[in-house]
Amino acid sequence: MSTVLNPSTPVSRAEPRRAWRLPADARWTIASVLALLAIWGLAAWSLPPSVLPSPWVVLQAMGDLARTDELWSDIAITLGRIALAFAIGMGAALALGAAMALSRAAGVFFRVWIVCGITVPAIVTILTVYMVVGMNDRGAIVGAALTVIPFLAINVREGLKGIDTRLVQMGSVFRASRGQIALAIVAPQVAPMLLASARFGLGLVWKMVLFVELLGRGDGVGFRIEYYFQLFDMSNVLAYAMCFVLVMLAIEVGVFGVLEKRAFRWRQA
Repeated sequence: MSTVLNPSTPVSRAEPRRAWRLPADARWTIASVLALLAIWGLAAWSLPPSVLPSPWVVLQAMGDLARTDELWSDIAITLGRIALAFAIGMGAALALGAAMALSRAAGVFFRVWIVCGITVPAIVTILTVYMVVGMNDRGAIVGAALTVIPFLAINVREGLKGIDTRLVQMGSVFRASRGQIALAIVAPQVAPMLLASARFGLGLVWKMVLFVELLGRGDGVGFRIEYYFQLFDMSNVLAYAMCFVLVMLAIEVGVFGVLEKRAFRWRQA
């Protein structure tokens, strides 16, 4: 039996599927990584393998290291030192920066400390701490923390000075409680500074921790990099470094990236 179509009946047409494309930021990120690998490969091609191995050789070394307990043990030890040094450095910087921002006398008093902390080379601070505290985990953690406190304190001070006091006064006029002012007015202004300072501080701390491990510890990623460098094994030097960089990138994306999205969801509203 044939079916008669009514000309007035609209005929549904399947909409053409749009081709899925990567976001522009993702494409630029991939292009940037490929450009770095190309530059690395070109430099490795022009230099002896003992000086700069190719990315493929380093990738193979990373695969070999990933199958050993040595790599993960060293990463765990270094991450523990980073966590303690970061907590000490960030806590001291928050207290010092807040005091300098809220009190003019404290700002003038601690200004000399901050300038000295910034200008004194990190290696001098670390070696001094090692001599005073000892070449142990305590000295490594304290030395790494002291080198980053002045830089973080400046960020905290400038961030707190940037708070719009007129909004705080407006909240007081509308009889908002101190808790409401802190959560609704002060916190949104301070949160970007705190997150940026935490990211900056973590980046400084993990570099300093590797440095103190290289100078005076017998375990950890920094010690292992120095060990393979003494053996002129640049493949494992770069493999250890790249493995730890990947771990820190995972922390950046998995911790700070998630915190940023949750803390600043109101910006997308």
